[in-house]
Amino acid sequence: MRDETVMLELPDIIQRPDLQSRRQRGVFALLSGLGWMLWLYLFLPLSTLLGWAFGSVRFEAYVIDSHEHSWASLSIYAVTVGLAGMALLLWAFYNYRRFRHADRRRPPAPLTTERLATSFGVRDAQVEHLQRSHVTTLRHDAWGHIVAIETVSGPCSEAIE
Repeated sequence: MRDETVMLELPDIIQRPDLQSRRQRGVFALLSGLGWMLWLYLFLPLSTLLGWAFGSVRFEAYVIDSHEHSWASLSIYAVTVGLAGMALLLWAFYNYRRFRHADRRRPPAPLTTERLATSFGVRDAQVEHLQRSHVTTLRHDAWGHIVAIETVSGPCSEAIE
């Protein structure tokens, strides 16, 4: 039986939100938000169980049932959550304004045999031999340099220097 490697051609992912209308982006954001809400809703029983295990009864007794402290405590919590939310929104707006026209995500340069050989400290022919072999054992010295290459068919014909 012959061992062949089948290369599948994967489609390129095209991300071009500038080609979508404002309405399409809004609908996508709404659907995405609804999906995340549904996903988080699925974890509600787990959060209820954890709250019960770690003392949500205490929270209810000290904050909800205690009439002299409930409004004061809840208002402090609401202000704290509001301030934290505002800080996050300000940070997001700052980052949006700062990086809105800068696209730093560039694909890396294609890895050539020469660059790979240089990074490992071996010859181009050895890299090509490694790429053709299916099972390879690399031996390293104490400093991490490759000192020996062994493949299933036998050791590499060229010695490592």
